[in-house]
Amino acid sequence: MPLLLLLGLVLLVGVRLHVLDDDFPNPDIAGIVYNAELVLDGGRPYLETAEIKPPGAFLMAAASIAVLGRSLVALQLLHALWLAVGGLGVWWAARAVHDDEGDPRLGPRCAALGVVVYLVSAAMFSYNYSSWMTPAYALATGAALRGLRRDRARDQLLAGAMALLAFVTIQRAAVLALLLPTLWLWARRRGLMGARPRVLGLWLVGALLAVLPLLAWYAGVGEGGTLLRALLPLGVGMDYTASSDGSGLATLLAALAQLGRVFWFPVGLVLLAALATALERERARELGAWRPGLAWLAVSILGAGLGGGRFYLHYLVQYAPALGLLAASPAIVRAVTKATASPPAEDRGRARVVVGLLVLLSIAQLVEIGLGRGHRYEAQARRLVGGLTASQAAGAHIRERTAPGDTVQAWGWTAWRIYYWSERRAPGRIYKPLGSVTTFNTNTAFDAGSGVRFRPGPLADEMVAAFDRAPPAYLVYSPSMVDAFGARPEPLEEFTELRRRIEAGYVLEAQYGDLRLLRRRR
Repeated sequence: MPLLLLLGLVLLVGVRLHVLDDDFPNPDIAGIVYNAELVLDGGRPYLETAEIKPPGAFLMAAASIAVLGRSLVALQLLHALWLAVGGLGVWWAARAVHDDEGDPRLGPRCAALGVVVYLVSAAMFSYNYSSWMTPAYALATGAALRGLRRDRARDQLLAGAMALLAFVTIQRAAVLALLLPTLWLWARRRGLMGARPRVLGLWLVGALLAVLPLLAWYAGVGEGGTLLRALLPLGVGMDYTASSDGSGLATLLAALAQLGRVFWFPVGLVLLAALATALERERARELGAWRPGLAWLAVSILGAGLGGGRFYLHYLVQYAPALGLLAASPAIVRAVTKATASPPAEDRGRARVVVGLLVLLSIAQLVEIGLGRGHRYEAQARRLVGGLTASQAAGAHIRERTAPGDTVQAWGWTAWRIYYWSERRAPGRIYKPLGSVTTFNTNTAFDAGSGVRFRPGPLADEMVAAFDRAPPAYLVYSPSMVDAFGARPEPLEEFTELRRRIEAGYVLEAQYGDLRLLRRRR
C-alpha cells in the first residue's frame, strides 16, 4: 500500500513537472489570474469585471499569489498539491465501499489502487476551472461516503462544505445534488449506520457555513445579490446552453467514445476489475459495491455535458475520482495476492491472467508518460526568437512603453494573456469580449460550430463608454475568434462604434505571433 501511494505521487509530480511552463496553456486561466489580482488589489469580480465564471478558482489563485508571489510556476505547483489532496476523497470513498472486517488489509489496498488511478488521471489536465474544482468534488463525495459508513456528523458537514466549494469553483459540480442523495439511498439499502435522514440536513448546514464568508464579503458592500446572480446565472447559462451545437444521441455516443480515448488506462483497469470479479464466481454479489462508482461516473459525464454537451477536454478531469473508485477493485487486489501465494492451481492460474493484464496496462501507461504524452490538455505556447512566447514578448513591449496607471484592451480569445504579462488592466469591466459583447462560441469537442457574432446591448455600450472615459494605451488584437471559433464576419467588424474609434485613434506598432499591438495615437 505505501509503495502504491508513493508511485501515484511520483507519477503526479512527473506529469506536472513535464508540462510545467511559464505561460498560460489556455486563455481561460489568464482570466482566472486577472480576477485573482483584482481581488488582491481590493476589487471584487462581477463588480469590477463583467465575469460569468464563479469565484472559487479566482480566490485560490489569489491565495497562491499572496503567499508564493506572482509566479505561474508557483501557481501550477500549488495546483498539483491541491490535486494530491483530492486523493483523500478517493481514499475515503474506497474505504467506505470496500472495507472488510474479515480482512482489514483489503480496504486500504483497494483505496491505494484507486488513489493511484485518480492521481495519474487528474495529473493529465491543465489548471483550468474544472481541475481546480475536482479535488473538492472528490472530497465531498469521499466525506459523504465515509460519514454514511461511520455515522459521523463532521464528515457530512465536510461533505456539504466541499460540495459548496466545488460548486463555487465551477457550476458543473451541481451534479453533486444528484449524486449525494443517490449514495444515501445506496447506503440505506446496504444498512449502513450513517444513512439517517439527518444527513441531508447536515449537508445543507455544511454548505451554508462554507458560503457565509463569501456572502459576507459581497454583502459588506451591499452586493450580496450580485454574488448570488453570479453563482446562479440562469439567464447566461440558458444562453450558453442554447448556443451549443452539441445535443442528442450522437453527442452522447461521441462522449462515451471520448471517455475511452482520453482515459484508456483507468477504463482498462475498470474492465479488468470487471473481468476479475466475474472470475470470482463465489463473489459475484460484490457487484453491488460497484454502484457508488458507476453513479459517480454517470453524474460526472452529465456534469461535463452541462452547457449544451460541449464535452471539452478540460471538463473531463471531473471523471478522474469516479474512475479511481471503480478501479479500486477487491478482485484485483485478491488476484495479486493469489498470483504470488499458493492457492489451488485453478485459482492461481486465473489470478495470474488478471495480474498479467494489470502489468501490461501499467507498463503502457508508464511508457506513455515517459515519452511525454502522459497529458491530455496542456497547450504549451510556442517560443519566439529569444525564448519568449508571443504574449510574453507583447507584454514586455507594452510594459516598457506605458505607465502603471495606463490600460490595455484585448480583443480575441488568445489575447487575454496580455493583461498578466503587461501588468496592465482593461479600461472597464469587459476584459474579455467573448460571451459579453459577442455571442458565445457554439463549437463542441466534436465539431467546429457555427461561429461567433457581435452582440449589441448594455455591455457593448459600457465597453464603448470605457474607451471614451479612459482610452487604452494599446489595443491588442488577435484573430483567434475567427481562427478558433469560425467567426464570420469578425465580430469587431459589426461592432461599428468601437471599430470606428480604433480606426481613428490607433495605429499598428508591432506584432508578436498572432498578437497585433495597436498603439493609441499621440
